[in-house]
Amino acid sequence: MKQIPVSELIPGMVTAEDVLTYDLTTLVPKGIVLTENIISRLEGYSVYYIFINDEIADDLSKPISDFPQLQDSSSIQTSKERIRNSLQFQHFSNDFTKCAEHFRDNLMKSLYHNQPLFANELIEETMQLMKQEDSDISVFDMLLNTKNHDDSVYAHCIDVALISNILSKWLHFSEEDQRMATACGLFHDVGKFLLPSGVLRKPGKLTPDEFSIIKTHTVEGFHLLSRFENIPLSVKNAALMHHEKCDGSGYPYGLSGDEIDKFAKIVTIADIFDAMTSERVYRKAMCPFSVIKTFEDEGIQKYEMKYILTFLENVANSYLNHHVTLTNGMEGDVIFINRDSFSRPVIRTSTDEIIDLQNEYYQGIMSLRKQKSVSIETII
Repeated sequence: MKQIPVSELIPGMVTAEDVLTYDLTTLVPKGIVLTENIISRLEGYSVYYIFINDEIADDLSKPISDFPQLQDSSSIQTSKERIRNSLQFQHFSNDFTKCAEHFRDNLMKSLYHNQPLFANELIEETMQLMKQEDSDISVFDMLLNTKNHDDSVYAHCIDVALISNILSKWLHFSEEDQRMATACGLFHDVGKFLLPSGVLRKPGKLTPDEFSIIKTHTVEGFHLLSRFENIPLSVKNAALMHHEKCDGSGYPYGLSGDEIDKFAKIVTIADIFDAMTSERVYRKAMCPFSVIKTFEDEGIQKYEMKYILTFLENVANSYLNHHVTLTNGMEGDVIFINRDSFSRPVIRTSTDEIIDLQNEYYQGIMSLRKQKSVSIETII
């Protein structure tokens, strides 16, 4: 028996132990011969390693009827292919790649060759990504399908710029302030380009000393942007303050409430959402509903109340009618968002059963059930 990464699994390997989800639901039982479909399905869950037997089976036809939720992975592939093969997504992906390349080239030339920083041109190019004509695919779906574990800081900055732009629109900011929010998101992490690459791209948990180095990117970013006269103060403040929290628990200065620039508060929410829904070499991307739950569990007092409630409600609504998998192995569609619990919507399963995840959660509390309640595992 040996433990190997899910990314290295091959058909014919046999599970040596039950593969469990984070809430201890059996995903793949012990003694099952892995097929391409099962491996594909595992990649949709936050499972990093599994135990397999030392020998590879010759017969790949071992029945898997004991876990029917793994029999059909086509819905995952079909959903992703539908988006990725669409003309809208192809245009968005191509434009996004060009935008990231231009952002990288201009920033590097400005940092190391003392050339001008064409901030307005970079902001305008980023905002053009929002203007996909006749698109029936949301920007959040576009972003989720462009992500991979090799995503650069440049791509992350563009993601955060787009999400900040969307949130500012949801908050009914003026067009001028929407542009400012976009600019703040685009340049919020520039301080990371001054950090040691070995620490920045380390494929694992940082040591306390390494994390202290990472935290300096906020001050470094502020000083870097201060070199350019065409950068507004709010953009500099967003670089400095995007890890501050309204309850004073953030860094670098432990600011709170009105001490934090309003645009930095927007970037903070966008930054966390994008980081947690992005895949990294050391972990899988989190499901957006899991990220929403993290915001709810951490306490929304850490964020500007109006900003975070507006964001959570609208981002949850952006996934209405999306097909999802649940932690009990069932699949279904999101048909209603509970306004007092955005992470626990109402689901219609493939058998037409209606599951209100909010009611199911409260019933579990009232009945003192030991097992965790059903929740959304992945959006497919």
